[in-house]
Amino acid sequence: MESQAVHANELKNPAKQFPQAMLLAALIIFTIFTLGALSVGAVVPGNEINVQSGLMQAFYRIFNKFQLGWLTYISGLLVTFGAIASVLSWLSGPSKGLLVTSKDKLLPDMMSRTNNKGIQTGILYLQGIFVTVLASLYIFMKDVNVAFFLLTVLTVGLYLIMYMLMYAAAIRLKYTQPNLPRSYKIPGGNAGMFVVAGVGFLAVLFSFVLAFVPPSQLPIGSPSTYVGMVISGTLFFTGLPFLIFYLKRRRGIDLSGKPNV
Repeated sequence: MESQAVHANELKNPAKQFPQAMLLAALIIFTIFTLGALSVGAVVPGNEINVQSGLMQAFYRIFNKFQLGWLTYISGLLVTFGAIASVLSWLSGPSKGLLVTSKDKLLPDMMSRTNNKGIQTGILYLQGIFVTVLASLYIFMKDVNVAFFLLTVLTVGLYLIMYMLMYAAAIRLKYTQPNLPRSYKIPGGNAGMFVVAGVGFLAVLFSFVLAFVPPSQLPIGSPSTYVGMVISGTLFFTGLPFLIFYLKRRRGIDLSGKPNV
């Protein structure tokens, strides 16, 4: 949903059509994820569910029940195609947003490079390097499930920080600039914005705190080691933008992308 937000302005009436699309997508996603999770939980015992392959475990048990085990491989192939489609959408959406930021001179110059088709090659190459380095956790950690969970937690934690900032910014801007023309409006004025964004902020904050709680189902080892790795990774990736801004200022460029006088 969020990866497609960069394409909102391509709609004929973004103020009306994009919220409708988001509402429809939210209902569809909630239904699919809820029913899917309940299906896996109903078929595979809780103490046997694998973090990475729980879905395939459910397929295997269901198809074997009807002597159709070979359908597990076909289902796995279809899941792979679905994962590839998801990755492609994530490659195009957020990296396009970063391209806009890089053209404002807020990111290293190499990240503003594009090919003759306008594709953000500089960002995609750098993204590929970072993903490869992070994926090396699968090599150095004994349990694949722990590595997968740790990468997931780091990713989700960074996004939750962004969401908290967005909710807080929405509330502040509503109060400091009440008369600013806006494409999207929340009913109820200031109170409506405070309730909607406030509830969203608290829900995201609760999820962020849970990211630092080691799961009992996985062989994490020392809880302090797990918490330390999550905190270190979060601080590293959260600190990168501040480091980039600092280096840009040293070169005479302020946060608005204009040369310092």
